[in-house]
Amino acid sequence: MWWISLAAWAEAPHNPFREPDEATLARLEQELVTVVSRYAQTARKAPSIVTVITADQITASGYRTLSDVLRTIPGIYIWKSQEGRDLAALRGVVSADNNKLLLLVDGQPWYDGGYTHAWIDQYLPLAQVAQIEVIQGPGSAIYGTNAFTGVIHVVTRDAESLQGGQARWTVGSVGSSELSGMAGATRRVGPWEARATVSVRTLDQQGDGLDTTPEGAADILGADPKKGFHVGARVQVGDLRVHLDHIDYSHTYLPGAVDAPLDVLAKQVDTFSFGYHDTYLRADWTLDVSRALTLRPVLWGQRNDDPGSYFYGGSFETLATTGGALETTQSWTTVETEKDTRRWGATLESEARPGLDHVLVAGLGVENTEVLRFADVTFTSPDPTGVVSDFRINDDCGAPAGYGDEPCGRPAIRNAFAFAQHTWTASPAVELTAGLRADKRIPVNTGESATDGAFALAVSPRLGLLLVPTEQTTVKLLYGRAFRAPSAREMLVRATLDNGEYPFASGNVDLRPEQIDTIETEVAVTPTPWLTVRGDASYSSLQNEIDKVSPPNRYENLDGALGVLTAEGGVRWTKPWTRGGVAYAWTQARYADLGPYAGRPQYEFPPHMGKADMSVGPDDTSLTALAELYSSRPRAAWSPDAGLADGPAFGLLHLAAAARGLGPDERVTLSASVRNLLDTGWGTAGAYRDDANQADDQGRPDIPGDFEGEGRMVLGTIAVRI
Repeated sequence: MWWISLAAWAEAPHNPFREPDEATLARLEQELVTVVSRYAQTARKAPSIVTVITADQITASGYRTLSDVLRTIPGIYIWKSQEGRDLAALRGVVSADNNKLLLLVDGQPWYDGGYTHAWIDQYLPLAQVAQIEVIQGPGSAIYGTNAFTGVIHVVTRDAESLQGGQARWTVGSVGSSELSGMAGATRRVGPWEARATVSVRTLDQQGDGLDTTPEGAADILGADPKKGFHVGARVQVGDLRVHLDHIDYSHTYLPGAVDAPLDVLAKQVDTFSFGYHDTYLRADWTLDVSRALTLRPVLWGQRNDDPGSYFYGGSFETLATTGGALETTQSWTTVETEKDTRRWGATLESEARPGLDHVLVAGLGVENTEVLRFADVTFTSPDPTGVVSDFRINDDCGAPAGYGDEPCGRPAIRNAFAFAQHTWTASPAVELTAGLRADKRIPVNTGESATDGAFALAVSPRLGLLLVPTEQTTVKLLYGRAFRAPSAREMLVRATLDNGEYPFASGNVDLRPEQIDTIETEVAVTPTPWLTVRGDASYSSLQNEIDKVSPPNRYENLDGALGVLTAEGGVRWTKPWTRGGVAYAWTQARYADLGPYAGRPQYEFPPHMGKADMSVGPDDTSLTALAELYSSRPRAAWSPDAGLADGPAFGLLHLAAAARGLGPDERVTLSASVRNLLDTGWGTAGAYRDDANQADDQGRPDIPGDFEGEGRMVLGTIAVRI
């Protein structure tokens, strides 16, 4: 659901999240968002191009994951990495680590401390979601690093919107089962109103079973087993709010074809997987100093303990014993990965309204990431002794962090920042926005210096002009700069150079922050109350891009720039018994004639894509069809040696049905969906771009040409309000 409806102009600014009696109604009717400026405003007035998806739209469209939601938005391409994670590429900018967009849950960044990866697949449950707000474009002027090509804000349900509780059960193909529940209550505690919300979710998905690749090697293409558990709590007493979430989640690795049967059987979520034991905590206190000034101190922390395991089937060896008998032994290799980090931060935010026509938001704070363990440990049978590999982050004594005999200074990344943004409504037809954020990393590890590239000052300005020439027309003219600072994996991993090459991709303290400058415009027109027509265009220049470059197999800042030109357009209609929309996005992303990627089109990103949806039926009952079309995706230019072919064009069709308000008390909702209705064969090549040029000993691409996309999946859901 990509559109931005042109809602009525709010008569006075207010925060719907602090007005529970009217919050839900206001959010639905006016499309109020907080993601753009940290305070509530309509999507129409926000100084960014924003898409809003509500809980009702999630139910009606049969979305299961955040990536399902994102893939309906033009200009966003969802692909899959060989690690089994979903990746989102926005406006022609790709990342194999999914760290060029920022994921927020109720205002708190959710990404791991090692790769700063944003989770958009089944890691995050949608059952607790009230609204999803998506920015396409820079957001660093408010949020800092990773708000590079976009920001995704997930707003969860509160006690008021729940009005009791809800239980939901989803079952479907490939042994998929998800059970979730939420409950909320409101009580008076002395002079304060107190609210509490709790949620729980369990997930299990088995997969499709064995398959065979075109090369004839045994594999499990299509199998994507997952397991998950989530528990969360939201407590508010007066103006003090505390959020706590814990997630256990695991999924399998998706390497290419393998020949040994044991290798195939080992690719199960229990033996060949990535695991996540992650906890998120946030507390904030809203202080109304006066009618015109609000202060909000915020404390947050998270622990990301993300272990993994790899299994490599070994060889059989038959030897004659001293007695003349033959004895056969098998050796194999397993790798245990440890990526254990702890992050915390403190911010003091302020919101001032010196007049009805002015809004000033500002803040300052500090963020800190500690690396507790970050290494691969290899075990080769029959030797039970594990060996810490060259893929590791060392402590101040040079030993692998968390594995040394003595504690010796945990590796850390520390960042201080300040931001301010002023919005001035000059007239009912003109609104101006100007903002700036400065981020400065502070050297804290042995051997680091403030002159190293990773500690360069990052400055992120924002300018916006909103024009409302008529009640039916809105025009936005926007400029913004965003940055992405090097992650702990890119900066702190130290590998040993071996004959001019690093056996494991090495970090680099000289990395400078990535920077992208974007100019964009949007025009939206509502010629009739039931029809919206919109279009937008943008140009972005990405510099200092960080990528793994082979040789020497180290993270580097690329020479030259990536230029990205985009144009999108579409229509949206809403009439009794029928709702729908059609959109098209064109993207031209190409590297300048300088550097290792000179003149190449962006890897894997389709230059053309179309998105469409159509719903029929009354408000409480609907049948929805969604379609996606993608042009061929550039790959061949990236693999002159390995001969990787361009990704073929493909299209997907999805169908969903929902009925709400069933049963004697209208408490039951039934829904069903069929993803990839036509069982279209498709795939993505979500690997690091330098890997695309590697060939195996038979001259084939060392990575598979495709990670097979999901086939037809049928799901049914029953939700009951309690």
